[in-house]
Parts: sequence; C-alpha cells; structure tokens
Amino acid sequence: MKIDAILLAFYFVLFLLLSKLSPFIFGAIIIGFYFSIIMDVPANFLNKKLNKRLSRIISYTLILGILAYSIINFVPLLISQGKIIFKSLSNISITNNEKIPYWIADFLNNANKQLSNYALNLLNTILSYTPSFITMTILIIITTAAVTNIKWYIAKNTEKLFIENPKRGKNFLKAFYKDFEKFVKGQVVVAAIVGLLVGILSWLFKIEGAFFLGSLSFITDFIPFLGVVITAIPMLMLGWVSNGFYGLLIGFLILLIVNQIESWVLAPKIQSSNLKIHWFILIISILIFADLFGFIGILIAIPSILFIKRFWNEYVLGGKHE
Repeated sequence: MKIDAILLAFYFVLFLLLSKLSPFIFGAIIIGFYFSIIMDVPANFLNKKLNKRLSRIISYTLILGILAYSIINFVPLLISQGKIIFKSLSNISITNNEKIPYWIADFLNNANKQLSNYALNLLNTILSYTPSFITMTILIIITTAAVTNIKWYIAKNTEKLFIENPKRGKNFLKAFYKDFEKFVKGQVVVAAIVGLLVGILSWLFKIEGAFFLGSLSFITDFIPFLGVVITAIPMLMLGWVSNGFYGLLIGFLILLIVNQIESWVLAPKIQSSNLKIHWFILIISILIFADLFGFIGILIAIPSILFIKRFWNEYVLGGKHE
C-alpha cells in the first residue's frame, strides 16, 4: 500500500482513538461540524432572495438560536418537571381497603416506591452530568461558529498531510467532505419534518411545551437512535404533567409514530438513496459504533462509513469504482 494511503489510515485510526479517549470534547467538535453545514442549508435557500451576507447572518442566528434554546432549557425543564412528578408519586399511597387484597396493595405501594426512587436517581444522574453538558454546549456553539471561518485554513494546509501525491490526498479529503455534506443536508430535511410533526402533534394534543419539543426533536434528530431517547424524556414528563396517564400515553404514541415514519419512510427514501448505501448497512454501522465508542460512536458512525467507502474506492480500487 502506498505511503499516502497508510497515512490516511493512520489519521483515521488516530481520530477513532481520540474520540474514544475524549468523547465529550470530540463529540462537541463533531456536532459543531454538523451544525456548520446545517447552517448553510437555509443560507443557500435565502441566497435566492437576499444577499449572501444577510442570508448567512439570518441562517446562523436561527440555527444557533434553536440549538442554544433547546440545550439550555433541557436540563432545567427535566429538573422542574421531575420534581413535580416525584412529588406526585410520593403522595400516592394505597391504604387498607376491603375491595383490594392486602398483597395487591403492598405490591402497588412497593412499585410506586421503586418508581419514585428511580425518578430521584434519574434526576441525580442528570445533575451530575450538567457540568459536562454545559461544557459541551459551549464547545458546540464555539465550534459551530468557528468551523465556518477556518475551512479555508484547513483547505490551504491539507496538502501538508501527504507525501507522495499531496494533490490527490487533498482531492480525496475534499470528496469525503462533500459526501459528509450531502449526508448532513439530507438529514436537515429529515430532521425538519420530524421536528414539525412532533411540535404540531404535541400542540394538537395539548402537551405543554410543544415548541420546545419540536425544536429539541429537530436538534436531536442529527443523533441517530439516541436522539429520540433524549426527546422522549421531556416529552413523557410534559405529557404526564399536562394530562396525567393520558398525556403520557399520547406522548409515547407521538414519538413512536414519528420515529416509525422516519425509520421506514424518510431515512431510507432520503438518506439511503442520497448516500448510495443500503439503509440496513447504515443501521448496523451505527449500532456497532455505538457499542464500541458509546455516545460519540453514534455521531461518527456514518462519517466513518463514508470515509471507508471513499478510501476503498480511491486507494484500493484505484478510483475506478465510484
């Protein structure tokens, strides 16, 4: 194998190693790269009607505003709603009743106690991760704003990473970035539809915080699989606080239906055809990377598959099979 190919493989392995060792920092940087591309989508649309500078200002303000709003409100909302739910659960107690056998009453009381303890532990866990989330949020916003301005610097110095054929190496990284950009732009369409569906359905069924839930769904949809779990926590909490068990059920059904529409209609139709990779391979790749790298594995799975595909075509097959 040629030296440049070995160097590329080394860079890729180094990236995976650093992602494993410093997941929060690299996770923030990767999300920053995601959002630097995301912001260009509405900017390109607005360019048709406004000048380029104003389009970028509006687009960046909109996306960064939604990002900051969703993340900043996430933890406080969980804490406030969690306290309400915890208090409600603590006040529930089934006393002796002739119509209810004592063993059933004991079972329900014990179950309620366990559920209350689980809710309390969940809140404590969230609080323990709050400093990391704050750090990650700051890094995401800084990286998102900075990446757009340093792309020219990266492009200018890319050739220094290669020895034999710097121009070919630069073209490889440029093509890989275009593949990644295509994936993110396709995900913007999917995420926008998901966010609108969650927000509108939450509003129709009178679940409190519909705008927040729609915004959070849009932001977290860029995190495959884990995104719906992140949204589910405040969705179910707000559903319970808004309408009790009925609201909890409605919130669960909204997430289930929207997730199924995304998994079986939107993602295969838009992303699989967009990337020219079978949707099942994408799903398996995400699961494997998540198992190996944890949270950050979900973020780097698709970019890694795109890199491996591009590397194989360019340096193993000689660029003859695109």
